[in-house]
Amino acid sequence: MSHEHPREGSRLDGKVALVTGAAQGIGAAVAGLFLAEGARVVGVDLNGERLRDAWPDRDAGRMLTVAADVSVEQDVVRAVSAATDAFGTVDVLVNVAGVAGPQSAAGDTPVEDWDHTQAVNLRGTFLTVKHCLPHLVERQGSIVNIASALALVGWPQEAAYGPSKAGVVQFTRGVALDYAPYVRSNCVCPGAVRTPMITAVLEGHPDPEQALAEYGSIHPLTGRLAEPMEIARAVLFLASDDASFVTGVALPVDGGFTAA
Repeated sequence: MSHEHPREGSRLDGKVALVTGAAQGIGAAVAGLFLAEGARVVGVDLNGERLRDAWPDRDAGRMLTVAADVSVEQDVVRAVSAATDAFGTVDVLVNVAGVAGPQSAAGDTPVEDWDHTQAVNLRGTFLTVKHCLPHLVERQGSIVNIASALALVGWPQEAAYGPSKAGVVQFTRGVALDYAPYVRSNCVCPGAVRTPMITAVLEGHPDPEQALAEYGSIHPLTGRLAEPMEIARAVLFLASDDASFVTGVALPVDGGFTAA
């Protein structure tokens, strides 16, 4: 699996970053870009086999992979311990791991599907932040959570996902206030991105490419889906010292979708 990224930079030199959802999509793009910018990266994902396939060479000792379920506290504690055992600390936390949940209205949404969506998207974000905070405070680090444009606007047939991501936005803001001036806490709210999550949602669609094109058309700027690296670059900005005066922000990276 290829992780294309810009030429080597230095915006994260000496930093240790823990990135969840690192096996594919936005998480893999973030991990690759952070490596290119000089960070040591701990990539966490539920799917250990996919994670190992994505990062087979471990980037010459600068990439550690940990299979873990972010909704399970013991797994999160184990992942953070693995990060600190390997690299000494955590300077940057990026929460990408998430699920799309059911595409259904409230009355048609099974309770177990609602619970699972909240568990991964919101509880998982809370748990990783909670257990990384002692290191982040000590290092005056930064948090970037991936929310969604659907955290900011209503959307039909999204009774579980939108609320889970709206919770991520409010949690991000609360952490920013509670832990200033020691930790910066921000989130990115992507529009529709070409990732395995969105293609999985369209499984069984009679014309998946047409459906993807329709998703892309919601973005006034481009009329296409975002690429994972376009989201990763916004994450890099918020994670780095370039954003030294930015905290508590929910940054739409959505091609103008929420402006409309």
